[in-house]
Amino acid sequence: PLWRSYFINKDILSSGVQIFHGLSHELPIGLSKKIKQVVTVHDLIQERYPQYYTAIDRKIFTLKLKQACHQADIIVAISEQTKRDIIEFFKIDAEKIRVIYQSCHTQFSIFDFRFSIESENQPKIENRKSKIENRYHLPKNYVLYVGTINERKNLLTLVKAIEQLKNTPDEINLVVIGDGGAYFKLIQEYIAQKKLEKLIHLRPKVDFEDMPAIYRAAKVFVYPSFFEGFGIPIIEALWSNVPVITSTGSCFSEAGGKNSIYVNPKEPEEIAAAIKKIITDTNLRNEMIVEGRKFVEKFRAEHIGKEWIELYKSLK
Repeated sequence: PLWRSYFINKDILSSGVQIFHGLSHELPIGLSKKIKQVVTVHDLIQERYPQYYTAIDRKIFTLKLKQACHQADIIVAISEQTKRDIIEFFKIDAEKIRVIYQSCHTQFSIFDFRFSIESENQPKIENRKSKIENRYHLPKNYVLYVGTINERKNLLTLVKAIEQLKNTPDEINLVVIGDGGAYFKLIQEYIAQKKLEKLIHLRPKVDFEDMPAIYRAAKVFVYPSFFEGFGIPIIEALWSNVPVITSTGSCFSEAGGKNSIYVNPKEPEEIAAAIKKIITDTNLRNEMIVEGRKFVEKFRAEHIGKEWIELYKSLK
């Protein structure tokens, strides 16, 4: 930490660096103004939801980030939501902030769109899905959740939504890809208490290369988080031709587009109704897949890369 904040300055100067880009919330303190400086800001969750952080962590995060924002020549926010937060909490001039969205790993985006609904290659796709389903003992029809398991991500409300679909003609399973601490244990306790073990499938460890197939086998992807800087799992799902249900507010519509479904993340009934709607309405599901895939093209890596090159060139 000391090298990253202070001692790196000597190495930067001796290397003849022209632009220094702090990739996540900080810049070396006292870096020469002769060197153009960019900092990427992912979110200001510690300001909006301080209860999720210890007092010392929040103080350190805020001090480093505020210092970097004032020191930088350009601040890059990963969403319009993050840009608004930088302006609101740190009183930074909007002209100093650029929004450049994130992409996701190319293993999601290289999937051929011809495989989306009907295709002569569909048997090959189904064979791949079957192998992954067998490897991880996945159910045939499932809703998917991917992400860290903590209170802000709000998995418990999704579990309660699945519980409401229990013993109905639309009974559906939930596959959870992720791990966590105390909140994860709370989820496990709730599942045991409500006897939901046959419906809720917890998979803390999954090989990353298997993730595209796990996404593609899902009927719906649900991301019930209260707040994010962007929400990469949303675009992973859209690339994978999976309809998305996510939360109202925050940055979620920026990642999900107008054809995803947005719900109150505090209401399990609303989430359950949205899941049921997608699963029972084939036309709606297909429309969400097609339009979602069109929308997510804007996050293709080469587009994002071009925006970064143009920003760097503007700093000459």
